[in-house]
Amino acid sequence: MRGLFTALVLALAFPALAKGKNKPPKTQPKPAAAPPAHPALCSGDYADALPPEKASAILDTARESFVFAIRNTATYERIYYGRDGKLRRAYLRSLVHGTGFAYRILNGETHLVTNEHVASQPEVTDEDHPVDGVPTGSKKVREQLKIVRDETDDYEPGHVLLTKLLVDPQADIAVLKARKVLPVMPYRVGRSGALRAGNLVQVRGFPLGAFAALNTGKVLNPLTHDTERGWNHADFMIDALLASGNSGSPVFAISCRTSEPELIGIYHAGYTDAAALNAVVAVDQLREELETLKVPKRDPAGAHNEITAQDRDRLVKQLLAETTRSLTFPFGGRSVVVVLSDPQTIRFSILDEDYPLSTRETMALVDRGANGFGTLDLIVVPVDGQSTEAPAQALEGDVREHFDKLYESLWRQVLGVADYRARLAKGRLSADAFAEAQAARARIRKRTPEQKELLNTCAFESDRANFGATRVQAAAVSPVETGTSP
Repeated sequence: MRGLFTALVLALAFPALAKGKNKPPKTQPKPAAAPPAHPALCSGDYADALPPEKASAILDTARESFVFAIRNTATYERIYYGRDGKLRRAYLRSLVHGTGFAYRILNGETHLVTNEHVASQPEVTDEDHPVDGVPTGSKKVREQLKIVRDETDDYEPGHVLLTKLLVDPQADIAVLKARKVLPVMPYRVGRSGALRAGNLVQVRGFPLGAFAALNTGKVLNPLTHDTERGWNHADFMIDALLASGNSGSPVFAISCRTSEPELIGIYHAGYTDAAALNAVVAVDQLREELETLKVPKRDPAGAHNEITAQDRDRLVKQLLAETTRSLTFPFGGRSVVVVLSDPQTIRFSILDEDYPLSTRETMALVDRGANGFGTLDLIVVPVDGQSTEAPAQALEGDVREHFDKLYESLWRQVLGVADYRARLAKGRLSADAFAEAQAARARIRKRTPEQKELLNTCAFESDRANFGATRVQAAAVSPVETGTSP
């Protein structure tokens, strides 16, 4: 019994021995491969999430911050009449906070990047360029840029003065200079063209100017074209939660090759009706500009920089194709009829505010081709039911300048309307063509405040100017709408 018990114990302990010493043991199956600690994070140039093994290192980099709070202090002069009827002046101060970051040191000075709208407040306030606490029509007389700790920092000895090296309103960027060495960005400049939807982004800045913060988000759209507010550059969209003080913040993506952040853009604008829909200026178009400090030439985003002979010829051909040889278009809240009286005479008739109830002409600018086609020759205004002509050459310098600006603005508008209508006709062919037409329409509408100001100025000048006694019978104008006004 004792031997049997011993054999049973050995058999249980060493099953291979129980079945014979010379028989090899069975091969044990290999355990299944353990699932990866995290799913693949990279399928392109940039990661969709932080690599776990690098997360803490990435967040702890750059202990000396290269991102700074920037304060813009602008002083505005407001001219007004007091109760006694005397002209008075008031000076109002505006403070704006944004973000900037240092990207290089040159000759012992530090170069920083921020948004143009952070570095430059409006020269004159109006409906399209408001400044909090400053009435419209005020003029900027002084502006100062500084690095501060935050919006509450009033310790002057600790501030760092900045000067402008480059201002690019179309890209909404500015390069500033500090006359001292500051910590600079330790990362390389990446490629915004390699971004795709879903890539992780990090934004470093000063939301509301209150404190330094790091926000994360995802790329929503890797490429759009921004033509809002006179801008003309490539953007990409992200969903990071950002605030006004973040303007000018550097935006980074994580390289799949090195697992290090790379600069891929500069945050500059958010949608007012969306909590997390923000536009970033793509870095690819800025690389050379930041290096050379030269603003590149860009296409004018559909606007006419200069009215050429080809522009005039194109309009003449379009007018000749119309039965009435006329075209009606909007201008400054009014309607204007441009009429081709003969191959050398173009007349811009500015109609009464009650059009189409009334077709009365309130002012006309005439080009007879006497001084080269495309040059203002006559201003016509109604006086006592008749039209009074004034040769443009006979007007005083300042008055002539106002009418020349109005004439040029009328040309730009009618060319813009012609361009819009041509694009609208093509818009039936594709969604992209339709979008281009809508963008052209938006550009036309943005000019309205400036056009109103020109009309008011020229109406005032025509009222107070003595245009002489040359009176001619008012030309008959039959305004005909040749297309849908934008």
